[in-house]
Amino acid sequence: MKERFKMFRRKGGMFYARDTATMSKESLGTKDREQASRLVAAKNQAQEQPALNKGMAKVYLAAASPEFALRTWTDVMEKYVTSGAESSKDRKERAFRSRPYVGLHKLKLIDTAAEHLFAVLEHKKAGNSTHHYLRRLHNFALHLGWLLAPVMAEAAWPAVHSKKFCAVTEDEHLRIIEKETNLERRLYYQMLWETGGSQSDIAHLSWDRIDRDNEVIQFQRQKLAHRGSGGMTCMRIGPRLQGVLDQLPRKGDLFPKIITEEDLSETLRTFSGREGVLGSMGVYRAAFTSIEQTEPLARLLVGHKVPVPVVALGGEKGLGKNVERMLKLVAKNVEGEVISKCGHFLPEEYPEVVVRHILALAAKHTSNDRSGVAMSNV
Repeated sequence: MKERFKMFRRKGGMFYARDTATMSKESLGTKDREQASRLVAAKNQAQEQPALNKGMAKVYLAAASPEFALRTWTDVMEKYVTSGAESSKDRKERAFRSRPYVGLHKLKLIDTAAEHLFAVLEHKKAGNSTHHYLRRLHNFALHLGWLLAPVMAEAAWPAVHSKKFCAVTEDEHLRIIEKETNLERRLYYQMLWETGGSQSDIAHLSWDRIDRDNEVIQFQRQKLAHRGSGGMTCMRIGPRLQGVLDQLPRKGDLFPKIITEEDLSETLRTFSGREGVLGSMGVYRAAFTSIEQTEPLARLLVGHKVPVPVVALGGEKGLGKNVERMLKLVAKNVEGEVISKCGHFLPEEYPEVVVRHILALAAKHTSNDRSGVAMSNV
């Protein structure tokens, strides 16, 4: 077996050990050649014994089960993806295709050490989802008997720090209802509040799910449809829920116009074909190219920012004030505002607000300035 540590002497007579694996150097703290030789021999022996033990273990395992010594984490991933609900298959595959797992795919289970798992967890693109699926993958391999012992003990796994998510408060709900002018949509929001159902579940609710005689409403939670219960939810109709039902159509779908055929047709038209998908994903696909193209221009903008007036709109639940901050790096005439209760898609969520800002900016500048105006929202 090749020796990992080599001895050498520096000026002054002090002996050092060089690690041929990492090329690091360590003083042996002696000028005596014989003593230095013994120290290096001890370091090599300490490395050789575990490697020898592991090599012998591989030989025995290969004799008992040839595939045991050859299995990689890709084998575990493929097996894990096919387990559980069919609806989660795509989600698992996407997780294992992500960058943090790249170095794990071809690694043999028998060669896996804690540092390999930490490399996944500490990857710059790793998040709570990475941590979640890595632990599941590790435990799944143990349950299959493909790992003889845990790679890391339970206490060694880093803690997951989850964000706090808050549901809509009653005050927020009432403000939404007050603002909504479309009667069907307002009743739809009230039904969501009273039942606690998801948007898609309640949007598909019909009168055949309502037992008027026994004052009971049933609906299927599509997310849980694969389970034994079929995801059925049953609840009694109280006075407030009854008040909502009294204002809805008396047969068929409760919300027949909440998603119209025109809505579906327009969505399909927009995203149909290769161009539709490429168009919607283009901004993300070209992100790195955009950075390469714009970074050299940053130097040219020093003292020469874009003079065109710009209105920077950010959603409170999106980038908020950061939109204005980013645009002020490249433009000198920026007006910014954060739209409350708005997310990422400003034109879709609050079109009237976006239009109002554009018109106000145009009215303010175009009469005296023919350079035009610009609008940015994130």
